[in-house]
Amino acid sequence: MSDQTPDVPPQSELANERDAHIAKLEKELARPRVGLLPPVAALAFVTSLTLAWWMKADAAYFFSSPTPIELGAEGDYHLDRAVSNRYAQVHGVPTARGWYVEEKDGSFVVLGLNDTNLLVKRVTFEDEIRRLPDGKRPQPRQNPFFARGRLLSRVDAEKYEDVFREHEAWSGAKASWLLLAEQPPGKDFSGMAMFSFVLVFAALNAWLFVRGLTIRRR
Repeated sequence: MSDQTPDVPPQSELANERDAHIAKLEKELARPRVGLLPPVAALAFVTSLTLAWWMKADAAYFFSSPTPIELGAEGDYHLDRAVSNRYAQVHGVPTARGWYVEEKDGSFVVLGLNDTNLLVKRVTFEDEIRRLPDGKRPQPRQNPFFARGRLLSRVDAEKYEDVFREHEAWSGAKASWLLLAEQPPGKDFSGMAMFSFVLVFAALNAWLFVRGLTIRRR
């Protein structure tokens, strides 16, 4: 009984089949994957626009006038000039009580200014950082002070709503404004870089969304 050798395709035929298979794979890999791209791009676009909307006030303040609004001093206040999200300055005597807040960029105290509906947030001094024997913070310095920074209405300063309420409960006087001392416009470059990145990311995803739909239609 003789051995039978199976038919083997010629070497050239195998090479052609291999090349055709490789070409098919390369074509598949090169083909745009648009199955989920439009919805994903749309979601990323909406998300980035929402984030940009939250950051728009910071961007507007960055480009606002560097000339401060003069809000006056003791006995001559001009709170009628107040404009939210603008650079402003004021001089006054602080209230006897302040509210300490700890944030990622430092320790601060929020004080009222006597005879005004304005609160001022400033950095704490060395003698205000210590703790008293009962664990509480000391009374903030009572000497008159000058403050210049970002002015926010109570609505725009919602982050500090608890401080507004505590001040009103303690003083019995309404508070409508908050001055963030030492925050001039045109200085928050990291914030503007983030805002610019978000806008570019939104534009990119808008382009990807339109491109994905166009390819699908084809």
